[in-house]
Amino acid sequence: GRTLIERQVVEVITPGTTVDEDYLDKGSSNYLAALASTAKFISFAYIDLSTGDFFATSFPFEGASPRLRLELERLQVNEMVVQESLVEEVPALAEAAADKPGRVINRWADWLFDSSRSRDRLERQFGAAALKGFGLEEHSPEIISAGALLDYLDDTAKTFIPHVRFLTLYGDSEYLGLDESTQRNLELVRNLRDGESRFSLLEVMDETRTAMGKRLLKRRILHPLRDTKRIKARLDMVDTLYRDQGHLASFRELLGKTPDLERLCSRLAMDKAHGKDMAAVKNALASFTAIEVLVRESGILFEGESEGKGGDDAFSIRGDGLTALMDLRDLLERGIVEDPSILLTEGNLIREGFDEDLDKLRKVKDNGRQLLEAYLEEERAKTGISSLKIRYNRLIGYFFEVTKNQLSRVPPRFIRRQGMVTGERFTTDRLAALESDINGAADKVVELERKLFLEIRNEAKAQIPQLSAAARRIACLDTAQSLARSATIRGWVRPAVDEQNRIRIIEGRHPVVEAHLNRGEFIPNDAVLSGDGITFALITGPNMAGKSTYLRQAALITIMAQMGSFVPAREAEIGIADRIYCRVGASDNLARGESTFLMEMNETAYILNTATEKSLVIMDEVGRGTGTNDGLAIAWAVSEELLNHIKCRTLFATHYHELAGITHPRLANRSMEVLEKDGEIVFLRKLQEGAAAASYGIHVARLAGIPGRVLLRSGVIMDSLDRRASTIGPGSALPAGVPPADPLTDNRYARFLEDMAALTPDRMTPMEALNRLYAWKQLFNEKTIARPPRSVKAPPLPSLFD
Repeated sequence: GRTLIERQVVEVITPGTTVDEDYLDKGSSNYLAALASTAKFISFAYIDLSTGDFFATSFPFEGASPRLRLELERLQVNEMVVQESLVEEVPALAEAAADKPGRVINRWADWLFDSSRSRDRLERQFGAAALKGFGLEEHSPEIISAGALLDYLDDTAKTFIPHVRFLTLYGDSEYLGLDESTQRNLELVRNLRDGESRFSLLEVMDETRTAMGKRLLKRRILHPLRDTKRIKARLDMVDTLYRDQGHLASFRELLGKTPDLERLCSRLAMDKAHGKDMAAVKNALASFTAIEVLVRESGILFEGESEGKGGDDAFSIRGDGLTALMDLRDLLERGIVEDPSILLTEGNLIREGFDEDLDKLRKVKDNGRQLLEAYLEEERAKTGISSLKIRYNRLIGYFFEVTKNQLSRVPPRFIRRQGMVTGERFTTDRLAALESDINGAADKVVELERKLFLEIRNEAKAQIPQLSAAARRIACLDTAQSLARSATIRGWVRPAVDEQNRIRIIEGRHPVVEAHLNRGEFIPNDAVLSGDGITFALITGPNMAGKSTYLRQAALITIMAQMGSFVPAREAEIGIADRIYCRVGASDNLARGESTFLMEMNETAYILNTATEKSLVIMDEVGRGTGTNDGLAIAWAVSEELLNHIKCRTLFATHYHELAGITHPRLANRSMEVLEKDGEIVFLRKLQEGAAAASYGIHVARLAGIPGRVLLRSGVIMDSLDRRASTIGPGSALPAGVPPADPLTDNRYARFLEDMAALTPDRMTPMEALNRLYAWKQLFNEKTIARPPRSVKAPPLPSLFD
């Protein structure tokens, strides 16, 4: 028309609100979060708009920063809405929120985080007069951030979001606590090297066949449970699939053909689903129908289900829901073509035979050329112009074309349209009518197809609750079969999970390290700790002997058990842990202004301040980032704190052999076994009772390629330090300082170095070389010279090796 067209922003696309597949990682959730405060609590909520998952929690102001970092590390939030006053007044929280490069932070005014406004928005979303059904009370702090999040979506998506039907509340008591450093150090879903999933726990557990199954698997790895009933239900499901390999293979085949129904539901709910999306919904429902038949045949029970009873709402389709889904599948099969267009303006959406009026219009459109040909033959006969042609161009439409030598035969009823060099163009009333019918049919076909498609889409949209439940069942089944498949190909066993304060792992293995070694190369080890016996294992041994691997595998096996997975061991009995702390590795964080040692102490302080008797603590080389005496004193005191006050299950690896002098009924000294022969060492990677005799650091340095003269000098210095160091026995308080150096007078080592420097190996016979070795052996009267004798005075080395 001639009036002004109304113009407005119809949608704002941001990192946390997009539902377009082109901008999403199929195997990862895309979270948008909100952070707000009340008088005493921090309110935190997050949502994945592409799937409809919606969660909220709250935690006290005290200790809020590490808790927020824990959540953000777990979720990898891409965008946050943050209350303005928090950014200004609580710098620690602002830093935690902005710590990830690329995360978008939206600062919202405080008045937008209003409790009444948020409550009204939540009630409107869920169609409920009260929120008690979601576990929310009148003044629950979670209401503020959850409601603000929906307000933000109103401002951006600018459409109702009916697929967001639940708000799930959670707290500390529901999931196993995994702080920021623990998630990173254990490399649960990303490795430390490049942040990818390769060489992570996710990689070795991921045998999923659908995108939604992979997302759920990742969530379960990062959110292990503390409820033994739910854990056992998950293990039962995995066990059923593990013991029925025939059905497992059938499930994998069907799941491999199943589209991402979760994200299809979101686009359907937001009226963004196009033709290919609807075809994908049809295919997903076809797979779901076949999967449900197999579920009944195999006797699989989803979490919360039991014989003769309904299951958890998250995995159940209530009432006539299954029938409604089958009806929808039939509607889509009858209505949507096999390969539809993604546009609504070019047709190719609706199957032939679905609508009688559409079929008639298509017949007119498809037969238009035949009608024109018949009319052309009729006019040729009437006019006698054998060269008469009907042509088409976009400016004047269909027309007759007559050459110059035939213009005298043109009848009066021909209406001249255009002159040309070679002739003229004409039309007739009948040709104009035919053109109108043909062109009108094409337009009408497109319009009618669009109308019918939208009707079908609305029918599907009405079944979003059932479609979402079907998607959750498929994702849950895919995750369970992935764990069953991993257990099958990697030789994992079902753990026993209970409330006892213990860990009993027999022949445990590190799942990631083992997966990247040849079969049979990994050396398994036991890990046994008990609340009424040994709770603290002090582990000594050389570098490269496997201490860090052993520590990490105990933590990973615990996580796997509590997420509902089989574990890499011959036997495993896991008592539920409330938190796992993993203080391993050394790195700095220059962006936060933290040195390596400061980060180590921050992590250690967090453990000592928050660990409980039900926690599992993994500590490696505490105190190594400072002076020897300082580090040893800290490590000693930390050990005593864990033993005497916290009393939690602890694996404590160290190079401070002096700690073996600590005596306590709950402490056991264990070490990584090393075979030493003829100056060479072999790391057996086997845990044994008792403390290690040495750290063999110089041997490891030699393996790394440290120059020979540096190694020789290191041996001399180490021997001197060993002679001067104090010995700490049982019951000692703290290690003594190193006394002043004594003069060294023995010059045998200097004679050996001079003799060796004068050698010309290329001119020596084998017998001469053996005689020289025998002479050196006699000089020291020892079996090996890999470590210099205690009373050796070394000459200046550079002058000998120039």
